[in-house]
Amino acid sequence: MEYDKIDAVNIQILETMYIQERPRLKIIESDKEYQEALEVIKDLMDSGVSEENEDYLEVLSLIIEKYEEEKGYKLDDENVDAIDVITYYLSEQGLPHKSLIPILGPASRVSEIMNKKRKLSLTQIENLHSHFKIPYELLMKR
Repeated sequence: MEYDKIDAVNIQILETMYIQERPRLKIIESDKEYQEALEVIKDLMDSGVSEENEDYLEVLSLIIEKYEEEKGYKLDDENVDAIDVITYYLSEQGLPHKSLIPILGPASRVSEIMNKKRKLSLTQIENLHSHFKIPYELLMKR
């Protein structure tokens, strides 16, 4: 039982040390600080967010979000349609438009869709969701 008390105290000391090692919260003023803040969030998420870190993570997220809004990094959901989402997914995976042929149909149809001359059908939306795991609500945007 004495051993359990010692372990609990050591764990609390380690947690306190970890909390103290986190970067100080401050307004992000450069892309370098922005990248560092993103890395801190990634590290916290990878290690599992403890109760002690929840508030820190929440405040850091708000600081990052404000910087993204000021720099124009944040995507304006109002102006994004399904084709923008598909284009983003393709670019993230390094795929050309022609990779959509098996999913959407012949090359001419892919061209019409990607040039916003033809709307996606429900079957095409289902195919895109199944292949790329794009959420339906993003594919239904007009």
